[in-house]
Parts: sequence; structure tokens; C-alpha cells
Amino acid sequence: MPGATPSAVHPAPEARSELLTAQEAVEIMESCYGLNVEAQRLSGEKDSNFHVTDEDGNEFLLKIVNPGEDPAVTNMHTASLQHIERVDPGMPIQRVVPNLVGRPEFILDYRPGDSRTVRLVTFTKGVLQRKTPQTPDQRHNIGVMLARLQEALVDFHHPAENHYSTWDLKNILSLNEMFDDIKDGMRRTELLRWVDLFRAEVLPRVTHLRAQVVHNDLNSDNVIVDTVDTDKVAGIIDFGDMVRTPVVFDVAVAAAYQLTESETPLDDACDFLRGFHSRRPLLPAEIDILFTPIVARMVTRIAITEWRAGRFPENRKYILRNTPLAWRQFHRLAQIPHAQATDQVARALSL
Repeated sequence: MPGATPSAVHPAPEARSELLTAQEAVEIMESCYGLNVEAQRLSGEKDSNFHVTDEDGNEFLLKIVNPGEDPAVTNMHTASLQHIERVDPGMPIQRVVPNLVGRPEFILDYRPGDSRTVRLVTFTKGVLQRKTPQTPDQRHNIGVMLARLQEALVDFHHPAENHYSTWDLKNILSLNEMFDDIKDGMRRTELLRWVDLFRAEVLPRVTHLRAQVVHNDLNSDNVIVDTVDTDKVAGIIDFGDMVRTPVVFDVAVAAAYQLTESETPLDDACDFLRGFHSRRPLLPAEIDILFTPIVARMVTRIAITEWRAGRFPENRKYILRNTPLAWRQFHRLAQIPHAQATDQVARALSL
């Protein structure tokens, strides 16, 4: 049943593993890809990610996936990149680079009982959206790009597409196990109220909404913009949260990440929604519920990061880097009556 509460928190978000060193990345590149490179480790919560550059100046991203990740799910990420490249060759995504024996990914037996999937992709040049001035045109263009990405994935299927993900809004009830880590009782009550609203207003409609495999995490760290024209989208990265879920949830997730410090945050979301709707129109049933999933994504961000920070104290600063902003944005959104928010979205989309 959609939204059913699992018996326990899914293990992937709490999996621990030792991160590989830059020297180990260099050795993998030489032995498995035949390239002599320099490697720089990138920030991340679970995976070992490296920006590598070969002797000719070609740049790549080497990912060694956390051993807690299901290899079938990782394979879905690889297969989706290959699928998008086939159906929309101009789509600005990373390209999978096969190893010396032609495999798009392979298993690295790092240590006894510790096997990890390895994937090499091209490096997307540009700057993170988060580090640039955010404008209505930029948000509009990101909306158009998400619609294009959904179109490329509309006929993509994979055996792991229905895997369980805590980040999938269908599974929001599983957050109830995480709220105890929020010690402020008033704040905990605020978040729980929106989980209850989602349960009552959205979950009963899930089976009637159009669904497909989606990116599910189009945040400002996963959108790369042009270094000169920062309103132009240069790439979409990090397909690690992909899942089959309602289209409107993917839209809500991305809209939630386009909010700024504005006192009228829904205006920012509407810039993005206009862009999406101009290429892939939202349906009336989707617009009717859209506001609650947007706020629910803020709830999910806060709950999971607070929970993870308590279990990974050594990485607490990185995990909670965006949580204070998420709280401020959540409070601003939560003050808007649902009917008013839905009316604003409908007017923005000229409905």
C-alpha cells in the first residue's frame, strides 16, 4: 500500500564505510581504465567521489559506491545515464566511461565482506547553482530542464525502479522513527503536523497520479550552470536518489530547492514551475496537491539530516550544512494557507 510504514528504517541511510584515499583512486584509474591521473576527493556523505584529470587534461568523476547500497540500484543509475544519452543525446548529463574490458561499472572487492560498485563518468564543467546569483530566469530554465529530463526517462524501466527509498515522498510515514532525534518538542510537532497532512491529503491519491522513474533530488548542488551565463543550465548530476514515484513528487522536490531567503518563497517556486509547465504541463490533479509535497520535502530534508547527524558525528557539519536554511524556508512556507498556495500556483501557470 502506498505510504505504508516499514518495520524499520532502511539500512542504506545509516550505512558506514571507510572512504577511499586519492591514491587508491589513482590506482583504480590506472589498473581498471588504463589512465594516469591526478585525483582530488570530493565532499560526500556515503560514497567515495573523486575528480580525476588525465595527462591530456580530460576530466572525469570516479565514484566508488558505499557498500550499503544495493548493486541493483546502482546499476539502475548507470543504465539511466546510458538510456538518456541514447534518447536525448544533447541532454547535459554525465556520460558513462567503460573500463578496459568495456564494462560501464564493476564490483571492487575492497576488503573481505566489503564490495563496492565503481563507475566512471565524464566531469560536468561549470559552477554549482548554489554558488551563483539565483534569478527568475535561472529557476525557469531549471524547470524546463527537469521537464526535458522526465521526458527522456518516461519509457525507462529497470528491475530496481521500485526500490525503497527514505527520500521517496511515498514513504514519508517512515520519518516517524526519526523525529525523536529532534529534541525541540515544538519543532517536532510542527513537522509531524505536515506528515499527518500528507497522509490525509496526498497518500490516498498516489495510485491515481502519473508515475515514472525520476531524478528525485534536483537540488542546487545537483544543478550545474554555465560559468559565464549563470542562468543557463550546463548539467544535471547525481542520479543517486532515482526511484519510480509520482511525477508531481519529483517536481515538488525540485521546487523546494529553488526557494531563497525571500519573505515570499512560493514566488521562487513558481518561477521554476512555470518553466516546467511550459514544456511538460502539470495536470489539474497534480496542481491541486502540489503545495503539500513541496512542504513535505522540507520536512524530509530536516528529519533525515538531523537523524543522520546524530549517527555520524564525525560528519555532522557537512550533513547539517543546509539545515538552518531549510528550517527558515519551512516556517515561511508553513504559514501559507493551502488554498492560497494552490491558487497562486494555478495563477502562475495561467490556469
